[in-house]
Amino acid sequence: MFIGFGGSDRPETSIDDGRRPFQIYLLGTREEIQLTINQLQVVRFCERIRWSPPIPVLGSDWKYISMMERDRAVE
Repeated sequence: MFIGFGGSDRPETSIDDGRRPFQIYLLGTREEIQLTINQLQVVRFCERIRWSPPIPVLGSDWKYISMMERDRAVE
């Protein structure tokens, strides 16, 4: 399974970098994605409700993708 962290690949200059949320993508089988989402909730990273439903990846008979946006942590 692939876990990707997005947000830095698009030039969005209208939002201050300190306030721009980052995106997290999960790519894998539907079961792997659901398991990972559940594990991330157990460690209190985020709630399951914040994730998009897993959707099939075009051209693949087993890959799914799910995305979640999260505010950057304030230090």
